[in-house]
Amino acid sequence: MGTIVKDNYQKKSELLPQVSPPQIISSMEELQIPEAVVENLILKHLAAYPKSDVLQLASLLGIVTHLIEDLLADLRKKALVEVFQPTAHSIFSESAKSHVRYALSEQGQLEADTAFRKDAYIGPVPVSLKIYNEMVKAQDLRANLITRQDVEGALSDVYGAQRLVPVLGPAINSGRALLLYGHAGTGKSFVAARILNSLNTSVYVPHAVYAAGNIIKVFSEQHHKPIDTEHNREVISLKSHYDKRWVLCERPNVQVGGELTMDMLEVNHSEHNRIWIAPLQMIANNGILVIDDLGRQPMPVATLLNRWIVPMEYNYDHLSLPNGQQITIPFVLTMAFSTNLNPQKIADPAFLRRLGYKIQFQALIESDYLNLWSDLSSGKGLEVLPSALESLLSLHSLHNVGYFPCLPKDILGISQDIIQFEQIAPQVDSTILQRAWDLYFTADEQGESVL
Repeated sequence: MGTIVKDNYQKKSELLPQVSPPQIISSMEELQIPEAVVENLILKHLAAYPKSDVLQLASLLGIVTHLIEDLLADLRKKALVEVFQPTAHSIFSESAKSHVRYALSEQGQLEADTAFRKDAYIGPVPVSLKIYNEMVKAQDLRANLITRQDVEGALSDVYGAQRLVPVLGPAINSGRALLLYGHAGTGKSFVAARILNSLNTSVYVPHAVYAAGNIIKVFSEQHHKPIDTEHNREVISLKSHYDKRWVLCERPNVQVGGELTMDMLEVNHSEHNRIWIAPLQMIANNGILVIDDLGRQPMPVATLLNRWIVPMEYNYDHLSLPNGQQITIPFVLTMAFSTNLNPQKIADPAFLRRLGYKIQFQALIESDYLNLWSDLSSGKGLEVLPSALESLLSLHSLHNVGYFPCLPKDILGISQDIIQFEQIAPQVDSTILQRAWDLYFTADEQGESVL
């Protein structure tokens, strides 16, 4: 399992949606959320963007203009919104309507402040929990089974992939959880990140979901990668566009390690802006969630693993909201646990049985290891002399260090630093290799005494 990054197996623009695009909503009934929720969003947007016109509000809220106009009319009747007419010379022009601007009245500002205190979310109108659940189930990756060619392409930049392909393919298609285990540096996290390259479809992710009286922010700039550059937010065409409350993205790839806490697995408020944030598994729906460094989280492993028993068994998850309410969402994702600890020592046997696939990662064979050195050194513009490679193999044998795929990148990086500092030719000889090796490994790792 190497760490050479080549061109992506499939261009992201070729990732076709697995389902038909969500249709643009044309009535309040189709939104399936209370009208007051949308009114509060309009008030908050006008507080943030004073004197906006209908087109600007439609762009910000992601719904069609006639719905905005109807809601603005109601807000005017309640004396919450004021109107700023276009100038006299343009009042009869065809574009005059778009130049009518709206702002909050004094009472409207008070209402907006109240709305912000309850919920600081500002963005597109949320989709209903019912519609969200239906979309997630429709985009289940198991509905579009991958082939050997898909997995081989996804792992084309992974040395030792020939052993992993026949194991990972069935595992991904099963939808069951994976346990990736083995020595540190064997490529577990790297391969987990590459799994998504085999899932050759894209998915629609909502900006937010309305559930149990609350707006939950789902779209994450950190975890979701939009691929539809044509889906701009300026013009809504019922024929050529889809519902702008959704974003067409690559399948999510969420990875979290030792920093994981139980709070991250529940809907929670941000301490700074009071926005309800979706938990990691909701953000990862229709994609993959990797729990890296299992056994190094602050909570006991049993506590963490027990959190997943029901979701993995029944494909749905119960989420407790900060206000005490509870909602149910689909749990439709590939879950992978990765650890360099002995699984038998950190997980209960009953839980291990629930994991459909347990995949051990091992050191590379010598030929793959040397090929990895060759490719990486070429990429760095370095020449590794034959004598250096002989010394390298001797060091592995002397110190009983496996051919781990992380080593070429790390040791070559140190070698390059030495060469640049010494201002010598870009060649790695036995001396430089030895210096880099000694700087990379601690004395006790090499069996030497430590003061």
